[in-house]
Amino acid sequence: MSEAGVALTQAEREVLRIVDLIEEMLRTLGEALLTGDRKKLAAVARLDDTVDRLHRTVKSYLTEIARRTDLSDKDEQRCTQLLAFTVNLEHVGDIIDRSLRALAAKKIKYQLTFSPEGQAEIVDMHRHVLAQLRLAASVLMTSDPRMARSLVVEKLAMRDLEDTAARNHFKRLRDGKTLSIETSALHLDVVRDLKRITAHLASVAYPVLEPLGELRRSRLGND
Repeated sequence: MSEAGVALTQAEREVLRIVDLIEEMLRTLGEALLTGDRKKLAAVARLDDTVDRLHRTVKSYLTEIARRTDLSDKDEQRCTQLLAFTVNLEHVGDIIDRSLRALAAKKIKYQLTFSPEGQAEIVDMHRHVLAQLRLAASVLMTSDPRMARSLVVEKLAMRDLEDTAARNHFKRLRDGKTLSIETSALHLDVVRDLKRITAHLASVAYPVLEPLGELRRSRLGND
């Protein structure tokens, strides 16, 4: 393996470390939303600090690799893919820490409770996001078109889940269900943020599917 190849392999390991941290953030945030545990929120903030530090290190490392004049076209493309995915992971961390963590803190502060139906919808979407995160990491490492297509399908499925959750939520409001009224904005904001995360994760499929001419057919660019 070339010197550049060795450097990119090391970068891949560090990117996967960020994936592990993001997964832990998602799981911890989900527990905080459901249990009202403030300590979980503090743990999310600490994890995000670690993600930010690692992101800066990996970004600097990849930028230094990209400056080299002896990179092959393949290595240059790989460097670009890793950098783009790292940036998107950092955006995911920001959504979890700055938006979802604030929503969970509001739920705890005001002692709000999701309706059983609303909570089930959020749990289902949260489960899909975790699965997408792991799938996105697999697409990054393998460039497998089949996996990339699956990631696109999951993104579109999340859009449908968001639409369904919103319709169901407004129906509960019309029916006068007290719990739904109390958590109206909170519920919709959580659902919105989970969908935003999937858009960032799905972006790793772009460079895999674009050479195959599948971006338009997949509606990948549509949110």
